Amino acid sequence: MLFPNQVLGGKIHLAHPGWFYAILFLASLVGVLVLTPLLAKFALFKDIVDKPGMHKIHRRDKPLLGGLGLFLCFAGIILVALPLDDKLISLVAATVILTVTGLIDDIYDLKPLYKVFGQAAAAVIVVLWNAHLFRFMIEYFADFFLPAGVVLFLIIGWLVLMINAFNMIDGMDGLAAGTAAIIFLAMALLSAIEGGTPNVHAVQLIGAGACLGFLVFNFNPAKVFMGDTGSMLLGFILATTHLFTIKYPFDAQLVLGSMFIFAYPALDVGYAMYRRLRKRSPMLKADKGHIHHVFLSLGYSVRKTALIIYGANIIFALLAVVLLSVDIPSPSLLIIWIITALGVITAFAKLTALSEANGLDKAGPGS
Repeated sequence: MLFPNQVLGGKIHLAHPGWFYAILFLASLVGVLVLTPLLAKFALFKDIVDKPGMHKIHRRDKPLLGGLGLFLCFAGIILVALPLDDKLISLVAATVILTVTGLIDDIYDLKPLYKVFGQAAAAVIVVLWNAHLFRFMIEYFADFFLPAGVVLFLIIGWLVLMINAFNMIDGMDGLAAGTAAIIFLAMALLSAIEGGTPNVHAVQLIGAGACLGFLVFNFNPAKVFMGDTGSMLLGFILATTHLFTIKYPFDAQLVLGSMFIFAYPALDVGYAMYRRLRKRSPMLKADKGHIHHVFLSLGYSVRKTALIIYGANIIFALLAVVLLSVDIPSPSLLIIWIITALGVITAFAKLTALSEANGLDKAGPGS
């Protein structure tokens, strides 16, 4: 285990008292509740808004800068309340770069290539700063003749992929914030039970509190949007804290559990890539073929669609906690892998059929 705690007598013992973690959670929740309306007013005053059109489903201008409030609470609480180590220093430094990139994009609409450059810079800082943490992955892939540099590059690529996965699902009121809150809580539970450092456990609870606080203003009908600043930030923090808590051995069960904990954003981005390859359209072109668009096309309201996806996220998160904390025999693990693969193939086929039936595959380009 990586956590300096032990599960003794059926009780979870944390490095800090429970009230400390509760205070961090509440501080971030309250902080976002206070900051978000102030930033929304400032965004309206400066005309920093998300306008309707193209692939977007809202019909009125919505103030952005919600993501800035998430960042300020996240970074502020970490710097004030937690003992800084390499993980936290690199994480905060990387989120500064990512937040600046997101703000520039929200205000001036960056070209996709420039945005990816900012995402990659943030990922490089975290991965290279903490390269020693990934030694067991490097040793595992060395058996497949992959050099350390290639493995670190793949980890950086995975972080960038998860940043964009959350950016993609932030297309409907409450979807990204609610999904992130569920994953943060699942990760915090997993950290407490199975392993992780006290600082990372605290960061996950800070993230959960911030997302729930923001959801007060972002659930349908949304009063403010988090923008790319917020969606990229959430995807990055989730992916990074997961990297900080995974442990040896690097095996099929770890990979499967990681897939389940990010199941919805991973499925959505995977389907987006499949859809665009199938249609031979640019990978970075936005459209109305995402999973939430399919539900909306079937007549579900925005609220009901969000609640359905929340429910799926909770199921996936619970399965991930089991997969990442319980030793599963190889035959059973193989069966789960087969069921998962068949489920993904079936989901892609069903989503494609529904998209074509509802004309979503003919949606025009977006930004």
